[in-house]
Amino acid sequence: MTKLKIRSLFLKAATTIFIINLLVSCQKKITVDDILSKSIKAHGGIELWQKIDTLSFTKKTILYNQEGVKEKETTQHQSFYEGIPLHGKISSLGAEKSSISVINGVYAKSIRDSLIPITDREIKAINNSFKSAYYVISQPFNLKESDALLFYKKDTILNGEKTFVVDVSYKVDENTNTPDQWTYFFNAKTFLVVAAKVFHSPTISFIKNTKFNTKTPFVFNSERVSIFINKDGTEDFVRAAYFYSNFKVVFKK
Repeated sequence: MTKLKIRSLFLKAATTIFIINLLVSCQKKITVDDILSKSIKAHGGIELWQKIDTLSFTKKTILYNQEGVKEKETTQHQSFYEGIPLHGKISSLGAEKSSISVINGVYAKSIRDSLIPITDREIKAINNSFKSAYYVISQPFNLKESDALLFYKKDTILNGEKTFVVDVSYKVDENTNTPDQWTYFFNAKTFLVVAAKVFHSPTISFIKNTKFNTKTPFVFNSERVSIFINKDGTEDFVRAAYFYSNFKVVFKK
């Protein structure tokens, strides 16, 4: 009788373990497409993003030196029209008031309301400024709209929470032979982009998105901090802090 009971318990335990293993093995492993799709939805949805006519906001940047002393502070008002990176205006506010714009293919630059002649070299600089500014504000949507190749790398714990880590590979840019190498970190519960790492030769920066703005139909970054990383992966020093506000979204009629 005792042997039968032991055998029965053994069979029940074995069956339970088998079912658990079966359930675990049957669970669909998340893919990079799943991660990106869920993140885009969490940030507002691609359909709504593609209906934007004008996106504008204020961006404050504070740069720090290696000793943690404030080196420079700037404030810009950025506007992008029809969701196109090279169609809009970036204005620097404050004493050194200036602006650059690209409207219907026409480039313009001004300092204290005086128009400045533009050279071919400055056109490249303006293009780079707009591409960089739009790249930052348009994530994660830009990851889908661009020709970037995404690779699901691993899971990791960031700020005590599980995140999905995705490497991003871009084609060589016409202006450089060494394009930036990006890694994005997606919160496993909310699927918001919570951080990014970029290798911009010779520096490596780790950018944490510490606060989000939800006053529009989209979830934008409202506060970010950029940390320089040593070659061994340790943090060097905080290089910059970014603050975004006054978001305004106008949709196409």
